[in-house]
Parts: sequence; C-alpha cells; structure tokens
Amino acid sequence: MKKKMIALVAGLTMTASAVCCAMISPEGMAISGVAPGSSVSDATAKLGNPQFAGDKIYFSNGIVIERSDYNPNLVEEIETYTAGNATPGGLQVGMPEASITATYGAPDKLDRDYDDTEYTYYSTDYFKKLEFKVVGGNIVKIKCKLRD
Repeated sequence: MKKKMIALVAGLTMTASAVCCAMISPEGMAISGVAPGSSVSDATAKLGNPQFAGDKIYFSNGIVIERSDYNPNLVEEIETYTAGNATPGGLQVGMPEASITATYGAPDKLDRDYDDTEYTYYSTDYFKKLEFKVVGGNIVKIKCKLRD
C-alpha cells in the first residue's frame, strides 16, 4: 500500500511538472528571423546594414544584437523595444500580455515586480531562452539569448 501511494504521488508530481513547462523548439527562439547562436553576418543579411556596430550592433528597425565575447561573429543576444519585429510565434512589442501565454503557454519562469512582469521560456534543448517584459498590460521588450 505504501509503495502504491509513493508511486501515485511521484506520478502526480511528474504530471504537474510536465504541464507547467513550456516546450519551445530552438527554432522558435528568434526575433525577425535572427536567433541567438547564428552568425552576425547572417543577421546583417536579414536585417540590413547596422546604424552602429561595436560590442552591440544597432539596426534601424529597432533590433539590438550583442556579440559573443569569445566569437565576435556570433549572436549572443537579440532584443527589441520596437513593434514590427516578431518572434516565430508572431508576438511583437505592443501586443497584450495575454497573447504571450496564448501563444507559448505557461512560462518556465515568471517574475513580477512592482511595475513590470517578465515571462521567461527555455528552448527544448536548454541552450536558449526567450524573455518578454510587460508593463501596463502590454509587451514592451522581447529578448532572445543563449542561456547563461
């Protein structure tokens, strides 16, 4: 009887954890077709010539790319504060908060502060993460990056 109870509790725990985790493929972790881990040269081919290039590369459409410290041709992080730059799921800055969970499900991590909320999703291979910052009920920032 005791073994059956332990098995039941373990099964319910595993079921609950499976329901809580979002499953986003690595290909779903991108903004405007540019994903962390891709090359900077591929990113500029998709986004056009940058307005400014240093440690961070700024594009006229509002995309900011951060290069890897170890490989300057590797996109480590891509973010936007500007509408018009969508994730593969179709989300972009300015959309309502409810569209995040409607598109990607429950987040892997949810941080609520006094004036903002951050939704974090991890890729199924655990190498990338996708973050949405929400203020006043709307998405104000989207960021994709290689995991820390």
